[in-house]
Amino acid sequence: MNNSKLSKEVKAWISYDLGNSAFATTVVAAFFPIFYNQFWASNIDSVLSAEYLSWTLVISNVALLFTAPLIGAVTDISKTTKKLFITMVLISIICVGLLFFVEAGSWIYALVFFGIANYFFSASNVLYDKILVQITSPDLFSKISGYGYAWGYFGGGLLFLINALMSLNPELFGLSSQAEAIRWSFITVSIWWSIFLLPLSITYKERDIQSSKKVLSRSLGNIFSTLKSIPEYKNVFIFLIAFFLFIDGVHTVMALASTFALNLGLDTSSIIIALILVQFIAFPSTIMWSYIAEKRGDKLVINISIVIYIAIILFSFSLSNSTEFYILASLVGFVQGGIQGSSRSLFAKLIPPERAGEFFGIFNTFGKAGAFMGPALVGIFLTIFKNTIVMLLPILILFVLGLIVLYFVDTDEVI
Repeated sequence: MNNSKLSKEVKAWISYDLGNSAFATTVVAAFFPIFYNQFWASNIDSVLSAEYLSWTLVISNVALLFTAPLIGAVTDISKTTKKLFITMVLISIICVGLLFFVEAGSWIYALVFFGIANYFFSASNVLYDKILVQITSPDLFSKISGYGYAWGYFGGGLLFLINALMSLNPELFGLSSQAEAIRWSFITVSIWWSIFLLPLSITYKERDIQSSKKVLSRSLGNIFSTLKSIPEYKNVFIFLIAFFLFIDGVHTVMALASTFALNLGLDTSSIIIALILVQFIAFPSTIMWSYIAEKRGDKLVINISIVIYIAIILFSFSLSNSTEFYILASLVGFVQGGIQGSSRSLFAKLIPPERAGEFFGIFNTFGKAGAFMGPALVGIFLTIFKNTIVMLLPILILFVLGLIVLYFVDTDEVI
């Protein structure tokens, strides 16, 4: 094991996650859905506003499904990884900041800015994941990938804690109302994200790549050849199927957490407390999992995490009060970063490094595709059976199937 000090590039790569996670936590998970419903879309029917928000997410995610492999392929054959990464992040940062200026009732503008920000946030992560392969060696993938997620939880959680205090006690911050506090939260996310983008922008050096005048046509050709060659990379192909299944379960648990809380009668402040709990438990837990992955292998960490997720689903069958919900949130925080960090790390070890962009484009596509199926299955089960316990069954099945398929992934890790 190489125990040398982490390079400036690696430290900058890890620190970037402190900024980028603020968008995922403050904007996506908490304040945008709440503020959209209570402020921007307060002048239209609540069911209609929910539909519009859902379709915005669908359009944003479907756009990523079709473009993620292309983004990776283009940057694999042209020296544009750094330029494209910074451009995408800046577009997302600007759109988040613009939410501050959107007036009450202007739900169309809110959805447009949010949809664009969400797309470019996700698209930039294709290149962020690819950069990991370029800046370090495979023996450090587990450690660095885990550290990225861990510090991301800490950074996102810290800013979210400040934003939550702003919204719960606006007068302490010299603000007139909760609405003003939430609007200022979007500005703080943009500033915070920009600050943590700087180190990576300065330290990351573009790798020498054979440039091509026909970048687009070659990129499209490379995507098709990569898709055709995936079965040749047996472990990559099997892992992608397993990842599609279990990460779908992870996304669905995250998406349904607030719904569970609302069904239990928890108020907004209690949900915010639970989200903060997830972030700060995830920080040390993810570092612990990265250490285990480094010593015993990423596959072991993923297997243990899936088993714990299955236990979480079984525990959810009998949820009856807020205390149990906080226990559930704590358990999710305990495993969420580990399964994410080790999935990225294990995939990075399985793929050919010279085609990291293309493969991580496909990896992110599978991750986003997985985000659709779980909620859709839950919706179908809920429609048919009208039972909130039965709706958990498809999530349970996804984790079990993911665990079975993952068994067939061969690695050279010593367990």
